[in-house]
Order: sequence, then structure tokens, then C-alpha cells
Amino acid sequence: MAKDQISTIHNTISEGALETVPVIPPKVAPPGGPPNEVEHIKRGSEYLRGTIYDSLRDPITGSIPEDDNRLLKFHGSYMQDDRDQRNEREKKKLEPAYQFMLRVLAPGGVASPEQYLVLDQLACRHGNGTLRLTTRQSFQLHGILKWNLRKTVREVNDTLMTTRAACGDVNRNVMCNPNPYQSDIHMEVYGWARALSNHLSPRTPAYHEIWIDDQKVVDSLQGSLVEPIYGPVYLPRKFKIGIAVPPSNDIDIFSQDLGFIAIVENGKLQGFNVAVGGGMGMTHGDKTTYPQLSRRCILTFARSEGKEHTGSG
Repeated sequence: MAKDQISTIHNTISEGALETVPVIPPKVAPPGGPPNEVEHIKRGSEYLRGTIYDSLRDPITGSIPEDDNRLLKFHGSYMQDDRDQRNEREKKKLEPAYQFMLRVLAPGGVASPEQYLVLDQLACRHGNGTLRLTTRQSFQLHGILKWNLRKTVREVNDTLMTTRAACGDVNRNVMCNPNPYQSDIHMEVYGWARALSNHLSPRTPAYHEIWIDDQKVVDSLQGSLVEPIYGPVYLPRKFKIGIAVPPSNDIDIFSQDLGFIAIVENGKLQGFNVAVGGGMGMTHGDKTTYPQLSRRCILTFARSEGKEHTGSG
């Protein structure tokens, strides 16, 4: 195979092995230039605080400032408005009927019956009566008014679930088979999904200050200590991870930024093959961005007698 060729993973899983075919990918220049508007907002937000705390308590409007809306996604929410009322309210010179979407993180899409019932009740009590399942195995509530947003987030946390990092330029919901009871291997893989989700969750105390503790805390820590993984600007965009147990590819492992493919030998989880670079997103009007499947399996991660080993895939 020529030097400028690389192996792209074909969408096949077989006993932890990957079938590859050679292709020549287009050459794309790395992005450069100064920080964009969103990066300036993130850097100046005091680790995702912004003025969200005060904006939620402003009784004059049902909305929040746009800079806070950019930060709110890291807390699991977006501001929207009711399109069906848009024209009528504009004629009456009223502000749009603002409302908020709230996304609940659920690694592997797993929730207990009790947790599901609470989410269903919250959707009816504070939202528009709908509870939606996303393509990344999360839950979404819609139609929440600003005055009810904080109490909704708090009640979600009371169920031992969270909205933190359900949206935003961070690692998103980690996907895996949604039935951990299918086998011991599936239960172990689900444990890894939860561990990855917890490890890559933002460390800033802003989430608890705004939604749980109801008090501002002056944070004197340096950026490397507040966010040892992400830093003050977090990621350029969202990051997606999924884990598959062969022979099933139920979470579309090759569409993930990082895809972990379980290596199972003699009924034991030995490690993972890692597929890198998948994604279905693109930037409108930017021809250098495009959907693609993972390029290749670049390494194998395995654990043996308490030690970790990596090698080329």
C-alpha cells in the first residue's frame, strides 16, 4: 500500500477483529487563526459560570442573554422559543415565548424504572408533556419555562442522574449496549461506559453552584486545577465515545470519535480495539468538513494481571 494511503475501517465487526480496505483520504489543512467568539465566551466565563446564576433570577424576561445561552449547553440545556406562537406574539409586540430544552445524561441509555418515572413526571409538570429519547441514548425534556428550569435540574439530580455535559464542547453521553443484563461482559462494558463518562465530566464547581447549592463560590484555583483535562476553553466542539461488544454493532461504532471494540476471550473481557475519527457532523458551507467513518483501528488496549498494555492495531 502506498505511503499516502491509510486503512479505513469497513463497517464489520467479527470477534474483535476489523476488516479494512485501503483508501486515499482528502488532505485537510488543520484549523488555525485566533480564538473565535465562542472560545472568548468560554474563556471569560469563569469556568462555565458566566452570569447564568443571575440571569435565571431576572423576573423581567423569560429569556437569558445569548452569551449565557452559549454556556448553558454545558449544563445540559438550550434556550428555544415556541414557533407556533412566534408570529402572534410579534404582532402583539411581546417577546417570544421562550422555553428551554433539558437533556439528561445516561451512559448506555440506562435508567432505572424509578428514574424513568421521575423524568416522565417532570416532563408533564414542568415541560410540554413529552419525554424524548435521543440518538445518543439520552433523555430530553422540552418546553420548560425559565422559572422552572432550576427546580427541574435539581429534581433530576435527586434521582442520581445529571444534565451536566449532556450538551456542549465536551465529551458527550458515552454509548454502549443499553441492556447490561444481557451478559457479564455487557455489564462490565457498561461499567466502563460509566467510568469514561465520569472521568471526562467537567470538574468546574459551577454546575453545583448554579443548580444545586444555590450559592456563588469564589474560585481561586488555577485553570489546570479546575479543569485538568479540558482547560479554560474546553474543546473546539463536542466529542463522542461508544463501546461495542462483538458481533453486534448496535451503537454504530464507526461513527464515533473514539470507538472501543471489546476483545473477549474465553468469556472474559481482555481489552479493546480502538477505532478513531468517525463522525456524522459537518459545518454548513465548509467543504473541508464532512461525515466519515473511523479511519482505522490504531491500537489495542488490554489489561493483564493488573497491568495495562497498548500496541498497534
